[in-house]
Formats: sequence, C-alpha cells, structure tokens
Amino acid sequence: MILGLILYTISLLCQIFAAIFAVTLFFRASSYRLACGFLAIGLTLMVGRRVAPLVHALNDGRINIVDAWLSVPISLFLLLGMFQFRRLLIELEDRNFLLDQFSKIDSLTGAMSRAETFARVEIEIKKSFRSKMPIAFLMADIDHFKNVNDVYGHPVGDLVLIDLVKRSQDELREVDIFGRVGGEEFLIVLPELDQKSASEVAERLRKHIASKPSVNVDGKDISITISIGIAIYNPHTDNLSSSNMIFKKYFSLCDQAMYRAKEAGRNQISF
Repeated sequence: MILGLILYTISLLCQIFAAIFAVTLFFRASSYRLACGFLAIGLTLMVGRRVAPLVHALNDGRINIVDAWLSVPISLFLLLGMFQFRRLLIELEDRNFLLDQFSKIDSLTGAMSRAETFARVEIEIKKSFRSKMPIAFLMADIDHFKNVNDVYGHPVGDLVLIDLVKRSQDELREVDIFGRVGGEEFLIVLPELDQKSASEVAERLRKHIASKPSVNVDGKDISITISIGIAIYNPHTDNLSSSNMIFKKYFSLCDQAMYRAKEAGRNQISF
C-alpha cells in the first residue's frame, strides 16, 4: 500500500506541475489563449483524478497497484510534453513579437515603417472626422543625399539617415507620426496643428538638422540640410469623406510642396 501511495503521490505532483505550466501559458500566450485555456482546465481536472485514489486508499486501505504504476509514466509524459509545449509556445510568441516590431519599425533608421506610417495616418484622419481638428502633413527630404553616398559610401549615408531620424524624433511630440516612406524621404504627420503651428515645427526641425554635423568621417564633419513640404488638411473645408482618399491627396500635396522647396533653393520649407 505504501508503494502505491508513493506512486500516486509522484503522479499527482507531475499533474500539478503540468497544470501550473498550462495556467501560466494561459496568461502569457495571448495569441493562443483559448487553446491554453482548454489545456489548463483539462489538466487541472485531471489533478482530481490523481487525488481520488489517494483518498480511497487512506479510507479503506486498498489500492490498485497496477493503476498506481501506470499513473506515473502517464503523468510524467504529460508533464514533459507540457514543458516542451510551453517552451515552444513562448519561443513562438517571442518570434511573433519581433516580427510584429520589424513590420512596424524601419530596420535601418528606427523610424516607423512605410506600412505602419500609412496605417497610423489613416487612424489620425478618422479621429479628425470626429474632432474637426486639422492635420499637418510634412514631407522631409535630405538635400543632395546622393552626393553623400557617392563621395563617402552607403555605410556613411546610413549613419546620416540614422542621425536624422534620432534628431528629428527629439524635436517632435509623442503623438506625432514620423515614418520613412522612401530612401531619404520622411513623412511627418502632426495631429491638431494648423498652418502657423506646422510652419513653426517645420522651421524648427529644419534649423535643428542644419545646426550641427550629422557624422564625422576621418576627422571630417558631414553636415546635411533638409527641404520640407507642408500641406494642411482641414475637415471644415475639405469635403472628402474617405480617409484613404484624404491621405493620398495630402501625401501628394506635401510631396509636391517639398519639390517646390527644392526648386526654390533647398534647405527651406514650402506650402
């Protein structure tokens, strides 16, 4: 009887740990919570199946030794399987998180990716429908960036892009959208800012980028300037009702304004 009690106790402990693994997965693996919930419930109920023989043995002194022997490998394999399943699921969740982050962030510069930028802008436009507040669209482009790549090489050009993003983000609010939409083109969206406020932000950003060198190569400072085009969406005067159409329109308008700034001599802003 003592041997049977020991075997049932071992199997009970294995079942308890397996159930604990399943419960922790239920709270951690948000993408697979339903499956983990079913496992947690099933394994928790099976703990009761392991407690029952112990109770009967203590009450009447009889025990099924064959069932006791079989309960140990069954519970042990369930525990090992649950342990491996937990490890694989956590690894999968971590990979999914990294993939999600990579899809949202430009891998080189740390700015928002093109796709994430477009998605966030449409959300802001829909908010503007309700609040009736304007949105400023800014397109920023590095002046003569091709010369930087041609003279110093693309690795240095990459450093210039990274520095531009970091310094630009320092000048913007947390609610502002800053995304890389081309090689050296960046879309900046400023919610609830009118033409005057957007002009002040753009001018401050332009001066900040031009104020000091971006990188130093072999003792030589490399400085850049940017041209910025601005277009203001005002829900009171624009009758378009589709967020997608509004985005396409003002993306094009600020892009045209940016090229106008370049044609006027670069290192300036244009509406």
